[in-house]
Amino acid sequence: MKTPVMIQFLLAIFSLNAIAQERSEPQLPEGVKTRIEVSGKVTGNIRYSPDGKALAVSSSKGIWLFDAGDGTEITLLSGHRPNVQTVAYSPDGTMLASAGHDATIRLWDTRTDRTLAILKGHGGLITSVAFSPDGKKLVSASGDGTIRTWSTETRNQLWKVESPQSRMLREERKPAADRAMLKELGFQIDSAAPPIRMPFEKLALVWVETVVYSPDGKTLASGGSSDGTIQLWKENTGQLLQTLKGHKEAVTGLAFSPDGKTLVSGSRDDTIRVWEFPSGALQRRLSGHGNDIVTVVFSRDGKMLASGSKDSSVRLWNAETWRFLPTLRGHYWEIEAVAIAPDGKTVASADSRAILLWDWKKLSRKRNKK
Repeated sequence: MKTPVMIQFLLAIFSLNAIAQERSEPQLPEGVKTRIEVSGKVTGNIRYSPDGKALAVSSSKGIWLFDAGDGTEITLLSGHRPNVQTVAYSPDGTMLASAGHDATIRLWDTRTDRTLAILKGHGGLITSVAFSPDGKKLVSASGDGTIRTWSTETRNQLWKVESPQSRMLREERKPAADRAMLKELGFQIDSAAPPIRMPFEKLALVWVETVVYSPDGKTLASGGSSDGTIQLWKENTGQLLQTLKGHKEAVTGLAFSPDGKTLVSGSRDDTIRVWEFPSGALQRRLSGHGNDIVTVVFSRDGKMLASGSKDSSVRLWNAETWRFLPTLRGHYWEIEAVAIAPDGKTVASADSRAILLWDWKKLSRKRNKK
């Protein structure tokens, strides 16, 4: 049976349109100057190199390095199995640290792309790594409930500390007779542990999701447990200095302002909180996102804060007045990571499939004209 001429004509038009769509570039959201397609999935954070020339991306295949200007692929650093969860550049840009599901940390020479060292010790997924301001130390946080610091010169572990929640859970598991004996010996055993019903709840309670250095290198801030608290630690000993309470759910992002006077936290309770440092006094509560906060990051000059959320948006905040700057909307999927270029002109945001590079000032100028 022959196909009618009109149907053949319509089929030909449809085929030509399909071919044209395949060959055409996808339309970029307003304010986006570059879209980077990632082979594999973005599985963790992204970071600009200190000179602003490269963008390191945590992915299911390894660490992708892209040209931060035009988005072209530079190389793929392989070695982790399976997913990479976190990356961080040393302050001088000569080293890149990476970690993830295989419970190891890798230090890379950024000049040769070769592995300098593999640091082992954690007993579970590593969620966060950060270099000290002088680059001589590295701190790591893990789902095993511990925070560890390492020497980047000797590559040895310096100390480790359990989160208070992990320690409490470990003591909870001790037989009652052992707990009574420890109390008699003067140990502080918290008998008022919150009720825990399911194994997953126990895991969520002890989880450490994020850790950062203060700008002076003397304090570490960490968060992630399901009780919503933030811990401040003495950097050289691991001594617990203070616990900040306010969030109703786990803290997933922490950032110190460059001048060291402010600590900002983002949480699964959909809010951002601004704390005075070092007093720990709560200054304000920021709302606007419609889902979990994934990350918070300051610009290098400290004048802007960016927050990424599972609501698929990135919100920019004036870090002096805490008023909204433009909201970046263009992702179809949940935000995985956000980074601000060292010169402050570009914001990079990532969902699991792609990275968008935003000219946010262009959007700001357009908004102000309205």
